[in-house]
Formats: sequence, structure tokens, C-alpha cells
Amino acid sequence: MDTPQHDSDTTDQNEPQHSVIPRTRTRMKRAFWWSFLLVSMSTAIYLIATNSNRMIDVNQEVLQAARARWEAGQYANYLVEIEVTTSGTDTYQVTVKNNQAVQVLLNGNALHRRHAFDTWTVAGMLDTIALDIEHCERWEQGRAAPGTCDLMINGTFDETTGIPRKYIRMELGRPNSIGVMDWKITRFTPTDKAVLSN
Repeated sequence: MDTPQHDSDTTDQNEPQHSVIPRTRTRMKRAFWWSFLLVSMSTAIYLIATNSNRMIDVNQEVLQAARARWEAGQYANYLVEIEVTTSGTDTYQVTVKNNQAVQVLLNGNALHRRHAFDTWTVAGMLDTIALDIEHCERWEQGRAAPGTCDLMINGTFDETTGIPRKYIRMELGRPNSIGVMDWKITRFTPTDKAVLSN
């Protein structure tokens, strides 16, 4: 009867023990740091998603409540400053008079593209969120236009004015550098509360 060969045991016995221990420690360190990183990222995402003073899922009910607060305030004249982040960060400063954007500064320079003016008023931002919600609803119902991607949207709305303090939209299935856009209102100053007379 043949005796079983133990080549691997022989190799292990011949290998110096001092070279095995450091490799094991290195693997353990690496595993620890990867675990720590994953747990930290998961915790951060959980806190952002669940903390009531932070970002929440945005739907029709949330938007309607915010819009009702905004309309009740009757802010016809105000200055709003928004930091918009995509691949970089841009700052929009919008002057609104009688519910119309009369001046938009992009990073301190006057913007002349009129079609972009209303986008960065408070009403325009609320309208943008409404379009994103409609897109999400169509996607969930299987009615999304061909070639479009799913969206994840979150926001924070001011409890008094209803303004969208923070908003993030992520286009799922695209690289983060392209598919993520967020804004943060850094300044909102009503210049008066005059309402347009009919």
C-alpha cells in the first residue's frame, strides 16, 4: 500500500515561520480597515437618509406641503443664493422682483441665458423637483421613456418658508461624476413681502 505524500506539509515546514506571521498580520489589518470603511459609509448613508433634520425621500406629499408653505408666505421679492454641485461647484445668486428673476449671477458673473433665470427661483426649484417626482412615478409604473434612467431624490425643506434647502438627484446606473447633482440654498433674504396687485 502506497504511503500518502505530504508535499504541502513538507513545504510548510521548510518555510520560515517569521515570513508567515507578518503576511497574516498585514491581511488582518487590511480586512479591518476595509470593514471599518464599509461600516462608516453605511452609517453615514443611514444617518443622512433617516435623520428628520436632514434629507428625506421626496414625494408628491412632501412637495405639496413645501409648496403650500412657500405660497402662504407670499414672497414676491427676495435674494436667493444656491451652491450647485455636479462635477464641480457653482454658485448662483438670483434677484427676484414681483415673482420674476431679474438678475442671475453665476460665480459672480451676470448670466444672460434667460431660459436659466426661472430655474433658480424658489418656484423654479420646486417645479424641477415636481418633474423629478413625475419621472420617478413613471419609472415605478413602467411608463418611463426609453433610454431614461431611474432616479433617487432626497431633500430638506424649510419648516417655515417651504424652500428646498438641500436637494440631491442621483441618476442610477450612471457614473457618479455624471449622474449626481445637488444644490444647497446658502442664503435666502426676502426684500419685502409685497404681493403683486391684480
